Amino acid sequence: MKVRVFSVIAFLLVIMLLSGCSGPKKKDNGSQQAADKKDNVVYLVQTAPTNMLEQLKAGEIDGFVAWEPFCTVAAKAGQGKYLFKSPDVWQNHPCCVVAVSGNFQDKQAVEAFVWAHIKATRFINDPANRDKVIKYASEFTGKSPDVAEKALANITYVEYPAKEEFQDYYNSLEQGGLIKRSVSDLGYQDRDSFFAAFLQESVYKDVADRLDRNSDWVPEPVADNTRLRVGYLNYDLHQLAMYVAEKEGYYAKVGLLPGRNLETRVFPNGVAVMEAFKAKDIDMAYLGGAPATLKRINDNIPVEVVAGANNEGSGLIVRNDTAINSVADLKGKTIAVPGLGTVQFTLLDKALKNNGLRPIIK
Repeated sequence: MKVRVFSVIAFLLVIMLLSGCSGPKKKDNGSQQAADKKDNVVYLVQTAPTNMLEQLKAGEIDGFVAWEPFCTVAAKAGQGKYLFKSPDVWQNHPCCVVAVSGNFQDKQAVEAFVWAHIKATRFINDPANRDKVIKYASEFTGKSPDVAEKALANITYVEYPAKEEFQDYYNSLEQGGLIKRSVSDLGYQDRDSFFAAFLQESVYKDVADRLDRNSDWVPEPVADNTRLRVGYLNYDLHQLAMYVAEKEGYYAKVGLLPGRNLETRVFPNGVAVMEAFKAKDIDMAYLGGAPATLKRINDNIPVEVVAGANNEGSGLIVRNDTAINSVADLKGKTIAVPGLGTVQFTLLDKALKNNGLRPIIK
């Protein structure tokens, strides 16, 4: 499948017009910025990860938080250094997931896609396939095999996210002022009942159990009239399983044919993916757990998490020639994030709060 690139303009329109979350307050002017520096402020700009390194090199930003392989690219080129990797802030945190729209009723197609995803994830995690996985990672991201190998070392591929850890997204988003509604507004008695419905693992459990008993098991192929539209993030190595599923023929085994009845659509971040769910433009998608949670609650967009994709795999990169050596040194600096409500924003927000700092949109 070809990785298609959205323009920066489209990215900005999606984030600025469609994100649906107010987030940190915006700064007013230059004098306000000077005052903010005394108030332990860090400035945020929203940028596509594909453009972050160029902005860093140009001095437009002091650092960026992104998913792999963009962090590894900067570090390996000697143009940036890790201030932290995501487990330094939140160990074993869930990141990307596979979600399905509540409006999509083709259960056979969902089972088929989840099967292909699990098979691909197990392929990735099998040490015997390491050379092939590096090759696929290089092809999927358009980066060198060396970069792909180093980036893979920062990612843990999972079949389903840990529920307890996943609920921490809700707490972080709520504390950051991004959650605007209560789960009771959606008809749930409490958070536990909301997450019991949101983290819907019945399909995963059934497929995984069958594969555990017989690794050669394949579900019935999808019906001839099946049409499945799947979203994913631009060059996001967290979502490698999607590419592996195609290259290893797992989609084909269940009757899903890329370019025919399986259509893939690329997005700049998870908030944009959720807007596509809202517009009924996609049926399933890979996206971050944080934006899935945020938009499920704030906009009542009906989605369910049916599989996991990865834990960890993000980081904060700062310029190599900077005096920034700790999170505390970010005071008054400008950091790029893929968007408000993303996993990367959540990680940065946690790190800032742990150091008495607060974010403001620049």
